[in-house]
Amino acid sequence: MTRSARIAGIVAALCLIFAGLAPAQAANYIRIGGSGSSWAGNALQDWVSRVGAQGVTVDYESKGSSTGRKEFADSMKQFAVSEIPYTGDTADPKDNSRPNFKYGMLPVVAGGTAYMYNLRAGSGRLDTLKLSQKAIAKIFTGQVTKWNDKVITADNPGVALPDATINVVVRSDGSGATAQFTLWLLRQFPSDYAKLCQVTGCDPNSATSFFPTKGLKNFVAQNGSQGVTTYTANNLYTINYDEYSYARGINFPVAQVKNAAGFYTLPTEHAVAVALTQARINQNPKSENYLSQDLSKVYGYLDPRSYPMSAYSYMIVPTEKTDALNEAQGATLGYFANYALCEGQRSMGQLGYSPLPMNLVLAAMDQLRKVPGVDKATRAKMDQTAASVSKGGTPACNNPTFKPGDSPALNQLVRSAPFDAACAAACRAPWTGEGAAENQGPGSTGANKGNKAAGAKPAVKQPTATAQAGPAGAAGNGGGAAGAGQAPAAGTVGTTSGGTAGCDADTGACADGAVVAAAGTGTQLLTPVSTTIAGSNGWGQTQLLLVVVGGLLLLLVLAPPLLARELEKRRAGRRNSA
Repeated sequence: MTRSARIAGIVAALCLIFAGLAPAQAANYIRIGGSGSSWAGNALQDWVSRVGAQGVTVDYESKGSSTGRKEFADSMKQFAVSEIPYTGDTADPKDNSRPNFKYGMLPVVAGGTAYMYNLRAGSGRLDTLKLSQKAIAKIFTGQVTKWNDKVITADNPGVALPDATINVVVRSDGSGATAQFTLWLLRQFPSDYAKLCQVTGCDPNSATSFFPTKGLKNFVAQNGSQGVTTYTANNLYTINYDEYSYARGINFPVAQVKNAAGFYTLPTEHAVAVALTQARINQNPKSENYLSQDLSKVYGYLDPRSYPMSAYSYMIVPTEKTDALNEAQGATLGYFANYALCEGQRSMGQLGYSPLPMNLVLAAMDQLRKVPGVDKATRAKMDQTAASVSKGGTPACNNPTFKPGDSPALNQLVRSAPFDAACAAACRAPWTGEGAAENQGPGSTGANKGNKAAGAKPAVKQPTATAQAGPAGAAGNGGGAAGAGQAPAAGTVGTTSGGTAGCDADTGACADGAVVAAAGTGTQLLTPVSTTIAGSNGWGQTQLLLVVVGGLLLLLVLAPPLLARELEKRRAGRRNSA
């Protein structure tokens, strides 16, 4: 073989290696599409980008849960994403589309509804606003219209809140976020919700996917999560409600919400995981709302780390062939949904969501197996995960909430969730140790038995020069002893995930005495960047790029000497022949 032939062989071999980097099965997956929740939209777009790097094309449109459910029911899309089911106490009369085929609900992402705001206090932007749930209810029902209202100043003593009108930004489209938010109002503050309905004409006995604004002069409605985020970022004295991911993506502050234990928390992945241990999951496999959520006990959970406005979002998939889904499309849907449930969960905390616990992942996989066309490779991964978890081994599903040996209902994010520095040992005791909070739902085993002692309810005061002792907390329903109350240490205002010195930007854990603040002043909207997570299985964009670059470097190193030798050989041949 000539040297030039060897060079050509090296180049051809490298080309074959690069061609084989994408998963072999990717070529067998045809394009599919879905639409729905924008609350979960950043998570979906992250997954779409990641499987796209593997050669699998999935389209997703963040049109709002109502539109997503309708398009799915009308066989316009292969799947939908929604925070609420087709029926139940969150259903809206305007959402009257129903599938005429069998379908399943797969929990795919957990997160917290945040209250992003744009507010100046004094000479600069206020990044440390605190709100009680009562204040939130008053603001979003139109009863509190000024930023310096006593309901708000009570949570922010010493802060020079402006005498300015609160511009309330809500969703104009049919939204699962709105349905969950109005259900919270209905359940927790029924009289306030009734007053809203007196003005706007909404039904005071029903949640709604379409936020009522009739007659409310200080309310502005915007389309989609991106719409409310953009409007709030560009307009002073505004506040909105939507998934934490959107505010975090542009480094904008959100309110620290006072939970039932009296602590101000933000919707970090840990705070959401703690709260959702109290979600009651529909465990009847024969129900059309199997795996749907009841958040009634989430709102008032007394764990001091809990974020009260936490919820799940669901992927709705066909469990029989439809006009929109054949078996080839079902294979793609199975691959995509399994990726979302497993590797896709590893980036959720970075994006402002909270990874799913393993018990819900396993239950979702049982539903996913019913999708027509799910191929052997995907089924094998799900089977291996179920078998490994049952034996205490390492599952094929690389879920960040789980470690080998855990019960599927345990969530490592709950175990590692940081406490506010003001929460002393007696405050923490009921929430640590044996019986730590486990998730409700399929696979749980006596969850929360050790957490019924809800006694650590502190008397939280604002930062002062010296800490003051609070009264003892009340004993919990489970018969636990009352916990000693504890006021915050000087300078501590609550757990958050801002960029302030002394606080961890990801976990929200703060050193004693650290003043917590959300960092950043920009208003430019950013698209969350896909990031390859260390330890994930499969080829991501980063690994692919490294191999390609390495191959090119190898080619650059080998090719010039070989070409030079070949040219020199040819010149020598010509000289000899002359």
